[in-house]
Amino acid sequence: MTILEIINTVFARWGEAISKTAVKDNYSMENSTTVAQIPAATLFFNGIPGNTWDLEGDESTVIPTLQVDIYTKGQRALTQAYEIDAVSHETLTRMGFRRVTGAELIQSTDPSIKRLISRYTRVWGYGDSFPE
Repeated sequence: MTILEIINTVFARWGEAISKTAVKDNYSMENSTTVAQIPAATLFFNGIPGNTWDLEGDESTVIPTLQVDIYTKGQRALTQAYEIDAVSHETLTRMGFRRVTGAELIQSTDPSIKRLISRYTRVWGYGDSFPE
């Protein structure tokens, strides 16, 4: 599986699950602290460094690291953010990712906006595939 296939598959599966929450179709793969419409969610890859290589220099394992940001506002903003996070977390852990930080509440310049950040990682070995 190529790095592009990993990225596209993770985003497609995550997007399908997250679209069934209050976020609906307001999700993206952008690394931005500004969102046009709230609630919103973003998933982006921080990097996919190699971990081990064979003698020819081919990567044997890579470690994809990604970040999920969830934005909400209103009366139930924090509750809603954690509800969206639960769906996101379940989806990513089913694909073999483990949360390494978060869900962390980040203060916004607008106190009515709640922003949760979580980071995930997993080891991807040669020949690995996604669980169905």
